[in-house]
Amino acid sequence: MSFRKLVLAAFFVALAGSVSGQDPDYVLTISDGTVAVGGSGSITMGMDSTGADIQGWSYGACNDTAFITCTSVEDGATTATVNNGSPPGFNEVSVNDEGFTVGVVICFTGCAVLPSGSGYELNVATYTGNVEGTTEVSYCGSLGSPPVDTVVVVGGQSLIPTQTSGSVDVVGVVAHIRGDANGDQRVNIADGIWIISELFLGGPASTCPIARNANGDSSVDAADAVYIFNYRFSDGPQPSAPFPDCGLTDSQTPSDCSSSGC
Repeated sequence: MSFRKLVLAAFFVALAGSVSGQDPDYVLTISDGTVAVGGSGSITMGMDSTGADIQGWSYGACNDTAFITCTSVEDGATTATVNNGSPPGFNEVSVNDEGFTVGVVICFTGCAVLPSGSGYELNVATYTGNVEGTTEVSYCGSLGSPPVDTVVVVGGQSLIPTQTSGSVDVVGVVAHIRGDANGDQRVNIADGIWIISELFLGGPASTCPIARNANGDSSVDAADAVYIFNYRFSDGPQPSAPFPDCGLTDSQTPSDCSSSGC
């Protein structure tokens, strides 16, 4: 165990005897979210407090790996500045597939605390989608060795906050080929003409709008048609993945493509 983890363990274990029932003055929340299968999405762990000043907190956030996998956790806006505009004096985050744990001591010398308030953003967690369905991310006390308790520290005592879970919809997305605007599984002159016709001549709309972004700049305009023409006729660069085979674009959502030739 690292020195940082030993410090955290000592800090919270010393307070363990004061843990009791859930305290309504401190509420930990998890936002709802949507994650695409094969893609990624983020949800926020937050806190509302109507009680006394908070000196630190720890928690675990568990997810069902059948649906989603936790890949990264960042400090939220509150955590990043809670120590008089700076990060906490101690901030330990551990991520695994089943979720993550957090331990925060704002300032060991009492130089800063978190006052009562609402809408505090503690962490932003990113997940990848595994299969379609609806699942929950919940606060838990089963992660870590030893397991990390979900508590807030107030006046040198650890209190169990009220906890609410977040719902995550894992939705399917349609594979496509970048540049294949007309959905015929080929990228050629017809796709460039399709894009020009759709954008400027009132032509039919692509059923896979994201595929029109041939140059990969996250926007669809005449430059995408020019990119295709250059690729096909002037030895220009080929489109980036997904190309030439069907695939998904990073952070793709279901609305990006309803059907394609894939």
